[in-house]
Amino acid sequence: MKVKIKHNYLLTCCVGVLALICVLSIYSPIAFSNQQTERETVVKHYLVQIRLAEEKYRAKTGSYTASFDSLIQYRYLADSLQFIPFTNRQKFELETSMQLSPSGKQIPLMECRAKYTDFLQGLNKSFVQELIENELSAGRYPGLKIGDLQTPNNNAGNWE
Repeated sequence: MKVKIKHNYLLTCCVGVLALICVLSIYSPIAFSNQQTERETVVKHYLVQIRLAEEKYRAKTGSYTASFDSLIQYRYLADSLQFIPFTNRQKFELETSMQLSPSGKQIPLMECRAKYTDFLQGLNKSFVQELIENELSAGRYPGLKIGDLQTPNNNAGNWE
C-alpha cells in the first residue's frame, strides 16, 4: 500500500520552516545587541571604577600609574576590578604617559581599555567582527576605553 502525502501538508511544512528561518534571522541580531549592551554596561562600570581609582592615585602622587598592583595596594581599587568581565581573568590594558603642554608643563595621561573581542567572546563572531570593522572604519577604538594617551580628555570614556 502506497502512502500518498498530500501536497497541502507538504506545503504547510515548507511554509512553517520558512517562517521559522525568518523569525530566527530577525531575532539573532536583536539577541546579539541585547547581550552586547548587557556586557558593555558591566565593562563600563569597571572602567569608571578604574578611572576613580586612578584619579585618587594621581591626587596623592601627582601622576597616574600603569600598575593595577599600585591601585590595589593603596586600596583605591578592588582586586577583582582589574579583570575584564566575561573573560577568563584577562586584565584591562592600562597605560600611562606624560605630554608636554604648549606652556611647557607636564600633563599626565592615562588610558584603560578592553577590546570587543575580549568581552564579547562567546557571542556571534560575525556580528563581533562587523562591529569591530565599523569602529575601525570610523576611526574609533574597537572596544571600550577611558582616557587617551595622545590627547588630554579628562579621562572620559569613548562612550561618553
